[in-house]
Amino acid sequence: MAMLQRQTGLGLSRVLFGSPALSSPARPALPLLSTLTLPSISIQIPGFLSDIWEGVLRAVPKKKTSHMKKRHRQLAGKALKDVKSINTCPGCGRPKKAHFLCPYCVAEIKQSYLDKWMNKIPADK
Repeated sequence: MAMLQRQTGLGLSRVLFGSPALSSPARPALPLLSTLTLPSISIQIPGFLSDIWEGVLRAVPKKKTSHMKKRHRQLAGKALKDVKSINTCPGCGRPKKAHFLCPYCVAEIKQSYLDKWMNKIPADK
């Protein structure tokens, strides 16, 4: 192979290796690629599926959902489940959730402890 040097526009020299393929840039490297065409891919869909396929292709919204309609849908009242685990508190008799402390009894106990703690600490030192 013959070694060629070429000057670029910036005054730098590059080294190119000369070969018959590189010596004639107008000649395509593979002439068959320009004449070849790729076969198209076609899928044969049975008749009963073609109706479904048409429906799937057309199942797109015609307009963008407005902000108001989207918020109405997201914030609409959801169906609430009934609470079945309600017991009566043995201390006060009010309804409470099973396996939970009665909030009324806890509030009374908390208040009594705060009252005792506030009475032990003198207000003026």
